[in-house]
Formats: sequence, structure tokens, C-alpha cells
Amino acid sequence: MEAISPAKVIRRVRKRLEVSQEGLARLLNATKGAVQHWERGRNNPDLARLNALRQLCPPGAERRELDSLIKQTQARLAPLPILKPGEPTKTGQPGAAGTAVVPGGTFIYLRRENHKLQRQVARLEGLVQRRTEQLRILEDLATELQREIAKLKAGQEVAAPPSPNTATVSKE
Repeated sequence: MEAISPAKVIRRVRKRLEVSQEGLARLLNATKGAVQHWERGRNNPDLARLNALRQLCPPGAERRELDSLIKQTQARLAPLPILKPGEPTKTGQPGAAGTAVVPGGTFIYLRRENHKLQRQVARLEGLVQRRTEQLRILEDLATELQREIAKLKAGQEVAAPPSPNTATVSKE
């Protein structure tokens, strides 16, 4: 299997989605500079962002390329050893040829990705809390302004001079 160029795949998917680099950055919770670096091949997105991009991409050639890129990235980051015919597995039973096993049963890569996602979720929850607080403050200010406007209108109605139409001047 030949290596797929992440830069080309990401550019094609972005063009398919018809978004700018900045728009893609917003969709993937990244910076515009990060997307530029991905498309220029300077560095690659993490697996979580590739999976998020896959969810955004409609079915078609670009999505198949993205699937291949995700598999390539998974293999590069957490390669699974392939058993030879008759080689015993962790349980001591001979494995079928081509069966993948995880040595020691550890999922270091998955734990690392999970930790990254937990940090992103915590950061997003903090943003939501701050925005909720800002919204509450704005609602309080709007309510206070409405009260002030009502007071001003009430004060104008009471202190309004009689209009010239109602006052009659008699000439003698």
C-alpha cells in the first residue's frame, strides 16, 4: 500500500466541502495556520481531527482517500504486530495467520488520544460556561435598560406640557 499524501487529501476534502482554510479551521477547532501547514505538508493533523473531518466529508472519492489516510495514520502511530502462522497469541493459543494482537494489552495511543479529547472537552465546557455567564450579564443589562426607558417615558408623560391644540387663547 503506497503512502497517501495528507496534504493533498486535506486540500481535496476542503475543496469538496467548499470551505476556506479558515472555515475548515473553525469546523475542526484548529487554527488557520494549522490548516495551512497541513495542506503544505509541513505537519499532519492528529487522528481526532482526521476523524472529525471524515464525519464532515460526504461519501465519495475524497472520503475514501480520507479513510485510507486515517488507516495509514493509525498504522503509523500504533502499529499492531501481525502473527505468523502457528505463533502463539497472548493466551498461548496458536493464532491464525495475519491476526493482529496488541502486545501486553496496552492501548497507550488510545489513552493519549482520550486524554487529548478530555482536555478539549474541558476547554470547550469552560468556553460554554463563560459564554453563558456573558449572556446572563447581557440579559440583565437589557432588562435594566428596559426599566430605565420605561421610567423615562413615564416621567415625560407626567411632565409633558399641554399641547398647543388644547390651549385656547381668547382675544378680547
